[in-house]
Amino acid sequence: MRTLTLTINEQTKAGNNLLSFLKSLDFVTVHETSEHIFSGKQAASECNAVPLDFFISELHRKVDHHFAGKS
Repeated sequence: MRTLTLTINEQTKAGNNLLSFLKSLDFVTVHETSEHIFSGKQAASECNAVPLDFFISELHRKVDHHFAGKS
């Protein structure tokens, strides 16, 4: 058995009809989810992500600043 993920816009008549048809087939299982699935770029944008090299250099800068003069 193969598992596939399909995205169907059920807000259209054709999409709703297709979804109803797929649900009527005894060899098809439809798993509905209310979760929004983000692409990597969408997730990064939503979370105000920064590039890894910037993050690491900023982390080193803050650690160095925190421990400056404490040795």
